[in-house]
Amino acid sequence: MQIGHTQELTVLERNRNHLLLDGGDGVQVPLPIEEADATEPGEQIEVFIFVDASGKPLATTRKPLVERDHCASLKVVDITNAGAFLDWGLSKNLLLPFAEQRRPLEIGRYESVLVYLDKSRRLAASSRLDHHLPETADDFRPWQPVSLLIYQRTDLGLKAVVDDRALGLLYKDEIFQDIRVGEAHQGYIKRLRHDGRIDLSLQPPSKALQPELSDAIINYLQDHDGVCALSDKSSPDAIQALFQVSKKNFKKALSSLYRERRIVIHPEHIALADPSAASAPTGDSPASAPGRKPVRKPASKTGSSNASAAPRPQGRKRQPPASGGKGPWAKARSRHGNANANSNTTNTTNTTNTTNTTNTTNNNNNNNNNKPAGKKGRH
Repeated sequence: MQIGHTQELTVLERNRNHLLLDGGDGVQVPLPIEEADATEPGEQIEVFIFVDASGKPLATTRKPLVERDHCASLKVVDITNAGAFLDWGLSKNLLLPFAEQRRPLEIGRYESVLVYLDKSRRLAASSRLDHHLPETADDFRPWQPVSLLIYQRTDLGLKAVVDDRALGLLYKDEIFQDIRVGEAHQGYIKRLRHDGRIDLSLQPPSKALQPELSDAIINYLQDHDGVCALSDKSSPDAIQALFQVSKKNFKKALSSLYRERRIVIHPEHIALADPSAASAPTGDSPASAPGRKPVRKPASKTGSSNASAAPRPQGRKRQPPASGGKGPWAKARSRHGNANANSNTTNTTNTTNTTNTTNTTNNNNNNNNNKPAGKKGRH
């Protein structure tokens, strides 16, 4: 039996008010009969084990908001001489002693805490996370996906619990979305510093972000009549407000879409090269499109000048990042289709044109050889 964790225990017997569960070492753990009325002796049942005020173990089939050795943001529901009490989803509230409080608390506010087993073998909470979790770790790798719980705001940025086992830092100049203390997010290990401390990121590496960001831009354009009031000259704040990315990554995505001839870049806005086109690359943009002219590749020497270029693929698929889920990101994450480029058609056309050119040349040479020689004129 493990206090503070969900586990399966065997029913030993039942009486009028309780089921008695086998906690091991001769310990019988009571479970209220109303929580598992249909369970009979000999059967196993999944329960969460906690303790009462006297330290005796109790069982419940309810699921707490957080288990032992894990972190969560919980609501303060009462404050007494013993400390603050937090709602963690069970009938008995969780105690946060004054000695384990990082700051003064108020009823109705939320606090990020770690659930631990105190010296008296009772479950308690602590908001002094740096007393229980290390700020260094050597078993993480750069750009490893991790779960984050934001627990404190500092002058440098936001401190976060990493996978419930270490503390890391999100620098404020690398946060491109609204983040509140107490929120849980998917994030990434950006780097491990020379002292072992952990720097975090809410966005994946730039190369992994680009396909999804490009799709988000195209989705936004399609939903707004082919026009977006941002360009490569826009302010970082405006870009961050709409797409939750840095200006650097936004400009990279624009460059990629521009090279693929999917957008036209104006000084004050961007637009679809072909407003009626789908999100897949569409080849040549209309000749009448204003703004910068798309870069065109020179025609093949052996191919027909009218042969259309094969569309370029959009890039590889990737899993969605942790942030966002609204606006233009929603469609971008739901579909990451590659463009259906078919270079065989172009190659076949080029081969046919080359063959026709060769045959025409041979026929002309034969006609010239069959003509009679003309008379030489007098000088």
